[in-house]
Amino acid sequence: MVAVDPKALASAGEVQHQFTVVIDGVETVVSEGVLRCNGGTATVVSPGVLEVSRFQHVVVRGTGAGDVRFTRCAYAAAEDCGAASFDRCAAVRVDGAREVAVRRCRAADVERAGAVAIRRCRGAARVRGAGELRVGRCREADFAGCADVAVARCRAARADWCGALALGRCGSADVTRCGAVRVDRCRVAAVSGCGSVAVRRGKVSMVEAPKVAPVCQEQDMYEQAEHVLAAPVEIMSK
Repeated sequence: MVAVDPKALASAGEVQHQFTVVIDGVETVVSEGVLRCNGGTATVVSPGVLEVSRFQHVVVRGTGAGDVRFTRCAYAAAEDCGAASFDRCAAVRVDGAREVAVRRCRAADVERAGAVAIRRCRGAARVRGAGELRVGRCREADFAGCADVAVARCRAARADWCGALALGRCGSADVTRCGAVRVDRCRVAAVSGCGSVAVRRGKVSMVEAPKVAPVCQEQDMYEQAEHVLAAPVEIMSK
């Protein structure tokens, strides 16, 4: 059962930010007051700011604006919101947000975001399409289509189609088709098809993309591509 506790009506000149809260498949439009269901609460603390806590499964849809803050939810998702933050949730998902902040969550899945910060993710952090991405202290980080990325203290990291990428204190990293790559204190990193690579300290395997012969030339299909074996390079700075 969903209970809504409305506050006094806002003045006619005040802009109303509406959120659509989905709980167990039931949609409720909230612009003010408190929504309670199965021990969880969704509270509009100020115009355009919604605080959501202790739901088992909750999805919040915005209209491209508004700030949503999730705390201690088993599964929490934000769609088309201005900003979304998650603290001590199990699994989180974001699809469309200007700013995203994730702290102490088990797993994170982010798509179409502006600035993204993920800290202390005990599981996997997956990001597709972000402007600025900062990841720290995660078990696994998998990201693609991001402009500016900095990853530190992750066990395993995988990057594809990113712009500037900085890797620091990672166990293993797999980097493909990125722009400027900087590696600092990584145990093993495989880099392929990137613009420039700067290694401060760590072991990096550089792999060139295979060169394929033009289609117009007649040659055996097994001779069209020549595979180049990885050449490990280890650089230590004084």
